Amino acid sequence: MTRHALLALACGALIACAGGSRDEPAPPIDTALPLPPTIVRAATLRAPPEDARDVMRLHFIDIGQGDATLLEFPCGAALIDTGGEQNERFDGVAALVEYLDAFFARREDLDRTLDLLVLTHPHIDHLRGADAVLERYRVRNIVDNGSERAGEIGGDEQIAVHRWLADPARADVGYLHAKAADMDPARGNTSALIDPIGACERSSVDPKFTLLWGQVTEDLETYGDDPNNHSVVTRVEFGEASALFTGDLEFIGLSRLFEHYRGHERLFDVDIYQVGHHGSKNATTHYLMQAMSPELAVISAGPYERDLDWTARRYGHPNITALRELVHHEHGVGGFRERAVEVWVGIKGAWVPRAGEDPSRARQEVFERRTIARAVYATSWDGTVVVDAHANGSLAVTTSRAPSPSATQ
Repeated sequence: MTRHALLALACGALIACAGGSRDEPAPPIDTALPLPPTIVRAATLRAPPEDARDVMRLHFIDIGQGDATLLEFPCGAALIDTGGEQNERFDGVAALVEYLDAFFARREDLDRTLDLLVLTHPHIDHLRGADAVLERYRVRNIVDNGSERAGEIGGDEQIAVHRWLADPARADVGYLHAKAADMDPARGNTSALIDPIGACERSSVDPKFTLLWGQVTEDLETYGDDPNNHSVVTRVEFGEASALFTGDLEFIGLSRLFEHYRGHERLFDVDIYQVGHHGSKNATTHYLMQAMSPELAVISAGPYERDLDWTARRYGHPNITALRELVHHEHGVGGFRERAVEVWVGIKGAWVPRAGEDPSRARQEVFERRTIARAVYATSWDGTVVVDAHANGSLAVTTSRAPSPSATQ
């Protein structure tokens, strides 16, 4: 892919390291590679277009450990997942609602309407805010993987969405049960429901939504009991800019995905990658990175500093295994941050033995400070990350806070 311009802008006060010594500079993510002394961008840069209205703005909202991404267009809006983390120190649903309320106050022309709500899979860190979203805003279309797993955290929330849809008062709301079997192996799946946002007086650019994956089988146990591997995968295009959202698809799901689109890997060629499964070690592969050749990547995960159960701290997110793929010198993201920063990186997640298991196998999470120069952002490091993707392919990044600068820069 042609390398596009990447402008990194960090807003807000610098934050200090939460633990760890600054006497020694943090090593790069891949310790086998030296950190470049200067950041050199590709020669084929493109300036932002003169018409600033022609922009797709991706809001990777800081809702803690979970996903909630608002896609803002000149003529509409969509939301992929609803987060988020919930504990005595953080309320992800409140954070989501506060952000969306502020967004719709700014975009009064949208009349508090989401043209599309995509729920990638029924896990609580992706569906916790679904009820609040349906209650507070008008939703025109909903896509999910159709799964109904009663009694499970996240499964009950998706069932509640289906009950909401079954109300005769919502007969005008479009719904699609996304199935992998329905995806055309040469182009994926799109329709007026999947792709409800068009051009308008504000912009002549028509966004394009394409589904690439969904539920593989009604009986999850025959394919893999983990709903992650039945995540709805979405490709979004706006002019020459594009993004890929893979939900929590793991290795087995990714392998099936690529088998399905063998010979048509161009469908994965994008500028922006929302890193799968919150930067887990089991969701970003070299062949995915090679197919995408992204300019930048964004991880949605909670902060290291929140030392509680069911948080990014316990899971070891974002994990160094995924980050090494993201910054790889051959197939890593093509863009660079404005300056290198030091961040917390998960080396190992915690493991707590269940009843009847050997308690001696319990493991504490392990994190280290590392330096990152590539254009890999994370809500755990940067707060809310907003990417402006212009129709001519140029990209700009703003963040709600800034990590500590690298001592080597």
